[in-house]
Amino acid sequence: MILQQPSCQPIDVRNWINDGSSIPDWIRTQMSDDPASNGTFLITTPVGAARVHPGDVVIEHQGQLWSRAPEEVPQLMNGFGAEAALPIAAIGPGKDAQFGTKSKAGKGRRRGGERKIGFRPPIGKMPSIEWVHTTELTVDQSYQRSIDNEGSRRLIASIAANFDWRLCAPLVVSRRLDGSKVIIDGQHRWAAAVRRGDLLQLPCCLFTYDSPEDEARMFIVANRARKPMNRLDDFHAALAAADEDALEIQRLVTEAGLKMARNTSSAAWRAGEVAFTSSIAAALRRHGVAIVSAALTSLAEAYEGHSLTYGASIFGALIKLFANPPEGFDPDDLVPTLRRLDMASLGEIVKGLSGGDSRAVAVHAAILGSLSQPKYTESAA
Repeated sequence: MILQQPSCQPIDVRNWINDGSSIPDWIRTQMSDDPASNGTFLITTPVGAARVHPGDVVIEHQGQLWSRAPEEVPQLMNGFGAEAALPIAAIGPGKDAQFGTKSKAGKGRRRGGERKIGFRPPIGKMPSIEWVHTTELTVDQSYQRSIDNEGSRRLIASIAANFDWRLCAPLVVSRRLDGSKVIIDGQHRWAAAVRRGDLLQLPCCLFTYDSPEDEARMFIVANRARKPMNRLDDFHAALAAADEDALEIQRLVTEAGLKMARNTSSAAWRAGEVAFTSSIAAALRRHGVAIVSAALTSLAEAYEGHSLTYGASIFGALIKLFANPPEGFDPDDLVPTLRRLDMASLGEIVKGLSGGDSRAVAVHAAILGSLSQPKYTESAA
């Protein structure tokens, strides 16, 4: 049929209502599957696959299909009319004159009832929307959030026990060149489905990324936009995305003989694991690599084989010590001195103190007071 746009110039449009009648050939050629028993079927549209339900209207415009509920059809048609009313593209940046004419559009001119806004082309390729078996999905631990903690376990258990399809938005998934499907967003929903065992497939938006580093960048963008990430998860994702600051911190921690933790809970830390990424970053900016390296190395040597429950406080104290050493300070005395301050003693020192800096100040005073040579405590006073 021929429909009219506001300017009264005809647009070739044809439509069909999914009312049980025979599906026209112009629709069948763009169907993604055969009609289901409930009368629904998939079609290919400019914005991805769309399911046509009974009563929906399928519209063809310029060789492309659209599906809308009957009450939404007028809005779609107005959009087609506004699109047709747009002028031929101007020549050169910022030019108003249309090609082949001397007329000008004029500033603020409205077409189709709205001001025309220029957008840059979308970034990336359009995803495919698919149902994927849970066994085909996986995660990349290099940047993905750790779910090996009490908070995640409670969340997964809650999702599994109260699973609601209305709250199950499609997972964001990377389809890699080797065929693997890696979850970027939706790990908890996937873990809950696996835990239940009766949800064998999940809806997924499958994207193609250039590399795992690109995936990590998208993970950071998605999670920072939605809700704050804890600093440890943020660090590991930045590390996977090859962030220069994260790589430098990782190098210093590793060279000192330590390892960056994956869990924010100190109860889950293994010997030699640290989690104070922001303190290291701040110290690097203020004092440089040499002092940070010395502090981390002293920490590792003094507490080798021990869980660093108060590692952040000790590190802060050591930064203060190396940045402003007392007169006659001998670094060789430091490690034996630190070994006399075990974690239980440090716990009593920082007990009742809040804030990283106040704890670091208290530990710094304790270190100076425990150094073997009396001149240190005298200079500290």
